[in-house]
Amino acid sequence: MAKVTEGRLGILAGTGELPWIAARNALRAGEDIRILPFTSDPWPEDLADFCRPVVLTRFFRSVIKTMQEENVRRLLLLGKARRDILYRNPSFDLRSIWLLLRSASQSDTSLFLRLAQELEKRGITIVEQPLYLREFFLEPGRYGRRLSGRELRDVLFALKYARTINALDVGQAVVCGQRAILAIECAEGTDACIVRGGELFQKKGAVVCKVAKKEHDLRFDMPVVGASTLFSMLSSGCRVLAIEAGRTFVVEPDRFRKQAREAGITILALDPEATDERELQRMNRFFYGKG
Repeated sequence: MAKVTEGRLGILAGTGELPWIAARNALRAGEDIRILPFTSDPWPEDLADFCRPVVLTRFFRSVIKTMQEENVRRLLLLGKARRDILYRNPSFDLRSIWLLLRSASQSDTSLFLRLAQELEKRGITIVEQPLYLREFFLEPGRYGRRLSGRELRDVLFALKYARTINALDVGQAVVCGQRAILAIECAEGTDACIVRGGELFQKKGAVVCKVAKKEHDLRFDMPVVGASTLFSMLSSGCRVLAIEAGRTFVVEPDRFRKQAREAGITILALDPEATDERELQRMNRFFYGKG
């Protein structure tokens, strides 16, 4: 468990389970926390007393003001934030508009870095996302059946393109079949990308690959997979999920592995530094992940 440091911890909470899991882990570690939900999702009853809702598009008048009122000195960014929050009837305060205009672009990385600068000016530090979620990584290995030669070739092909689009700050995931890229994740999110690509392959068992950037800033936007990922794969006929061990959060790992096994989906948790053809063949022959 992480060591508690000085200053109240805030959790800016989007959709999904990770913000609430991290909050419970932080409380067990002795943290003094405030959770700042910015979605309409219901709060867990056991954490409701720690919640202070905010409006993300009013970053200065709502988010920063609330953190200052609650004496938050460190901040975790966790959970999904739909990109259309910027486009669907947004209600920005003037300083948030100014922040957007001064960002190098409207890409996720550019916006995150700009937000971090504004928070640092006010004595608030964004901390690394794995701080209270380190048990949500898979050990390197193959979880599930041995892959065919075609699937191995598709994994290698998909990795190359997934890393390229992520370096361009476009998205984190691609869907591949017979060494053709069928779908690239953009603003619509991973699940929609999976469904689109898998159905194009006529449910013949496409490969999904989701990766972090080469030198990923652990404070922001780490890849996440969970039950919805598996559901999207199953519904569209995808049969292989390749992720990076230690760089991709897996929501409820034990349950995730069980659900994948029952769905006939093989998970490859790859060493980011060793993903050449020889290593993949070795993993496919011998290397079962633990659990």
